[in-house]
Amino acid sequence: MQNHQTVLSTFQFKRIADVIRVFNENSYFMAEYSERTGSVKWQRVLIASQRELIEKWLRERYPAAGTAVKAREIPTPPAVRTAPPAPRTAVVHRPSPVSAPGNRQRRAVKST
Repeated sequence: MQNHQTVLSTFQFKRIADVIRVFNENSYFMAEYSERTGSVKWQRVLIASQRELIEKWLRERYPAAGTAVKAREIPTPPAVRTAPPAPRTAVVHRPSPVSAPGNRQRRAVKST
């Protein structure tokens, strides 16, 4: 455990919004951890054991949003029975009367 503390003490962790950035002792940007997704994007090469240790520490301290809080399950409402649709009837289109506003045709005048 002492070795783990020594490794972690050589790194700095800075939080910006939902992203935690990892810097080494010389302030070089090493990695970026997304608290929203839980993924770590490494920018520089690091010894595998140190890399695993840092990733484990980040996931313990800053769990991903999906794993930290379980979503409250909302029960689905019971199915509502609807009346069957009415049978479709044919629509009858009647010719519009000649005097309708859209029809401006002249009527033939009967002469008697």
